[in-house]
Amino acid sequence: MGKTVDNPKKFIISCRVDDDELELLQHLAKKSGVNLSTLLRRSIDALKGNHIHDRRLSA
Repeated sequence: MGKTVDNPKKFIISCRVDDDELELLQHLAKKSGVNLSTLLRRSIDALKGNHIHDRRLSA
């Protein structure tokens, strides 16, 4: 049985990135002291907070 967590993540999302994009993501994650998944979750949270100011993100 897997580890018990407070907020389990059951969905996996993948996308293709080029060398430069991967290097940037890895650099930002390392600079922030987190892994890529956490970096992306934090980025989503930051975008959610800004959605009122940017209508292009509206569904």
